[in-house]
Amino acid sequence: MKFRSAGLAAAVLSLAQTAAFADPQIEALGQTFLANLPSDWHSVRGDWNYFDVVGCFIAGDYCYGNNPSSPYGYPGFGNAAPISPFQLGQSEAVVIFFRTPPQMRYFAMTQYLMTRGGNAYYIFASLSDSLNLLRLSTLQSVAPVENVFNQDAVVVWTADQNTFRSVRSLLGQQGIPASNVNYLPMPYTLPLYMNYGDKADTYGMVMRTALPEVQADLDSYMNEKPFFVVKVGPDSPPPISPAPKVGFASEVSGVTEAASLATALDELVSDIKTHYAESFSFKDQAVKYSDTVGWDCIETLTPCSSDNHDDLIAMDVTRAVTVKSLSDVVIVAGVNHHATGKALYMNHSINDTVQSTGIFSIDDPQLTTQSALYHAGVRSASDPRVKRYRNLYAYAISYDCGSLKFCQQIPTPTSQNPIGLQPGAPFLMWGRSYLNAQTRVRPDADEIVRHQVLLGTRK
Repeated sequence: MKFRSAGLAAAVLSLAQTAAFADPQIEALGQTFLANLPSDWHSVRGDWNYFDVVGCFIAGDYCYGNNPSSPYGYPGFGNAAPISPFQLGQSEAVVIFFRTPPQMRYFAMTQYLMTRGGNAYYIFASLSDSLNLLRLSTLQSVAPVENVFNQDAVVVWTADQNTFRSVRSLLGQQGIPASNVNYLPMPYTLPLYMNYGDKADTYGMVMRTALPEVQADLDSYMNEKPFFVVKVGPDSPPPISPAPKVGFASEVSGVTEAASLATALDELVSDIKTHYAESFSFKDQAVKYSDTVGWDCIETLTPCSSDNHDDLIAMDVTRAVTVKSLSDVVIVAGVNHHATGKALYMNHSINDTVQSTGIFSIDDPQLTTQSALYHAGVRSASDPRVKRYRNLYAYAISYDCGSLKFCQQIPTPTSQNPIGLQPGAPFLMWGRSYLNAQTRVRPDADEIVRHQVLLGTRK
């Protein structure tokens, strides 16, 4: 069977004549699947939505420390809450047909336990490694990682091996090879409290996309929503055959960033302090990396706030920053891990302290050697630090950048754009490094040179 070709032309045309679908081919794949379901199976059609960050400010919703570089898409079944948590029978499966995003640095789907056993508060903890662009097969893939952008794909998400095998067989009937079916096994024996009722868990999935090659292409993709989401399962299932409890892959690659980078970074930080000595009094801030995974949070019933094992996350400041003057600065200096090959992308973000909403992010294309040289006071091309500070960066954040370059000013919310902070309000800072291509999970914190953060108080 050929996909993205004339192979489904008749079905697509028939569907297009009855309704204007976002992606007729994806709709045709989903409808063909439903048409082949056994008579003793049930199905519930779902939808696909994107997280409304603006709504966090307008409605006061909690935003889970969202990453401003990465819009959150998610499936739902009629629940209007953010991320749309839902219950799932132990022998049911969520099947998602979709067109993958356009060319970009990163995308992935992550499965989550949202609430535990009837408790109302969100744990929002990952159940496994993410199905990312280094693991995904599309219908055009001969092997994973081939043809991953702007292609048709299918994901089966279930806790029951029997159901997975049945769904995979149904997909085979419509010409989709077993090798091209992506399986997200739910770790039933963790344990998970599945089925329906007051004591059952709720679940959710988040698809993250980041740093598209062409922003307009991602905007169009998000507007189009080329997804077909359906929940299916047998009416009278046999005893469950639990899905494998896969767990989380090792972060250790055996390759560390050069020790010379650590030495150079210490030098850079010293230079920054010297360069701005007349203007600011600096205080080093503690940077704390997270080493938890979703199962840790589930075991302790501690909120994980949408952890993702693809992401090495750091608290750039361990407590909220409160400035004394609007012209105070926070300067973050570090190694550009994308440039050294340790991450597909990285950024630093500012979040508010109430909704934990991402205000803005500074992404690795901005984290340049030029930014490091500027804040170190290097002005001559012949200065030996030009070579020594290669792949380092330094970037400032302030409510009032004044004449400073390589400085991101915290915006004030307006009626047209409510995303921002009132001048002088406290804020949080997070650092993120996404996906080591060698391990296909987050970089190991012990294999990178850790960044440093300075709080500069205006003299």
